[in-house]
Amino acid sequence: MDMRAVAVVIAVKRLDAAKTRLTPTIAADDRRALVLAMLTDTIAAARAAGLHQLVIVSPDSSVAAVALDAGASTVVDDGEVLNDAFALGIEHALTLWPGHRILVLQADLPAARPASLRAAVDHSAQHDRSYIPDHSGTGTTALFLNAHQPGGADVLRFGPNSASEHRGRGAVDLTAGVDRWPDLRMDVDTVDDLLAAQDIGVGQATSLVVSRLQLREQTQTPGATAPADGP
Repeated sequence: MDMRAVAVVIAVKRLDAAKTRLTPTIAADDRRALVLAMLTDTIAAARAAGLHQLVIVSPDSSVAAVALDAGASTVVDDGEVLNDAFALGIEHALTLWPGHRILVLQADLPAARPASLRAAVDHSAQHDRSYIPDHSGTGTTALFLNAHQPGGADVLRFGPNSASEHRGRGAVDLTAGVDRWPDLRMDVDTVDDLLAAQDIGVGQATSLVVSRLQLREQTQTPGATAPADGP
């Protein structure tokens, strides 16, 4: 599929509210730096895959600065509801690029590889709606939508158990029965997630942040579990 016919929509919440499950292992300033670094690497992977039509939705000016530096279009929202932010981004993307297929992508995929993104786009082309579940199988890291029926709040179900929610609304699991794209499934909500992403291989921006944190010498907060879909 022609990558030029796909628009990518990414949403990021306020940095002071992002990745709180990394507390107290990672301090607030480092969490903010990490979120921006993961966004930078996610955008870089998308652009390297040939996905140059990008919309970043966030209430945070630092996020907008990263997006603009990467050549992405930006939209300001209130940062309260993730699915509303994605819907706003889709609307903006289709205004800029009418008729484009939509890829709703999570912002915390620092291990994403361009080859995997290209393959995922190709595999999604035969379906009106399809998705990639996260490494736990419960969340969603990517959702593909046809331009003629992109939908809104009735289609976008990011949040708890979003994989089953998207599947229940007609989206096809692109990894069903096939072990593929671990890099695209590796979203980061906990320190363990971050270490696993590092084992796969993270992008340059994330690597620079992680290298100074010495995370392997620390332990994750006992009993912490990762909530799905929280960029």
